[in-house]
Amino acid sequence: WKQIVSALRLAGYDYVISIEHEDALASLDEGLMGAVDILKRAILREPPVDAWWT
Repeated sequence: WKQIVSALRLAGYDYVISIEHEDALASLDEGLMGAVDILKRAILREPPVDAWWT
């Protein structure tokens, strides 16, 4: 997920990321909370800065 979020950022996308939960083995709450936890670790919160090495 971090690579996907990074690719979106590089492409200039800075908007909504939707969660679609279709796991029949997990409850709605457990599936949603698991997805939120994963995305929290992948999402870049601070605005991008110019690369210092260029």
